[in-house]
Amino acid sequence: MIIASIAMEELALSHILNAEGEKLQYILGTLPGSKPCATPQDVLAVNKSVTDLVEAVTQNQMLLKNKLAQVLEFCPRPCPPEPCPPEPCPPSWETEPCESSKVPCCGKSALQLVGQRDGMLWEPGCRMSWRLRKCIGKGIRWEERSPAQLQLDPKKAYAVQYTLNVCAASPAEGTGTIRLKQSPGGGFSDAVPLRFSMEQLTHGSRTLRYAAVLYPQGNSGCETSVSLVLDAPKALRVERAVMDVAELW
Repeated sequence: MIIASIAMEELALSHILNAEGEKLQYILGTLPGSKPCATPQDVLAVNKSVTDLVEAVTQNQMLLKNKLAQVLEFCPRPCPPEPCPPEPCPPSWETEPCESSKVPCCGKSALQLVGQRDGMLWEPGCRMSWRLRKCIGKGIRWEERSPAQLQLDPKKAYAVQYTLNVCAASPAEGTGTIRLKQSPGGGFSDAVPLRFSMEQLTHGSRTLRYAAVLYPQGNSGCETSVSLVLDAPKALRVERAVMDVAELW
């Protein structure tokens, strides 16, 4: 949990640095849609503001580095694999070998998904479709007949992270979000959505990274499906997508 919190702080720092970069682009008139209208004094003032914030971020980065080093020092080593007879994979997974014979003795399950195909069009309001790449254990379920959904146990906690290489399918303005949608709701704590600028994606492909921990809520006994949903003014073209889900406890 501590390592996951450090990753979330690192993600927040990256958004802060990106915002400061856009501030400089705006004041210089290089941001798409803006015009240079600042005096030299304005540029110097903004530059000093950005410098002060970067120094504060650097100090925070040093604290996070020391925190991570201490956590890794006392973090227990992973359990060695326990030999067990291999089990046949379901027919829908024959093209993506299942690693059920490599389940660690600590019994945690993990799964890695990749985008159903490169260059796919992701429409607003739709769920991302996946195909299986690797699986360990049976605690996380994905089925080919429902390629956009993961079935999770609402009584357990999971670490979720994904990386998307995307660009806007057509010129657009405004802000878009990508969120982890749960059905039925209330199975896990709500994860903060990933926000991005449509203008940036209009001018080229960008890499979006996200990490979160899903904490169980209540005593719901039924499975909860989790999907990745796009909320944006226009569709995105997904050049590459990878999502990892691991059981924590």
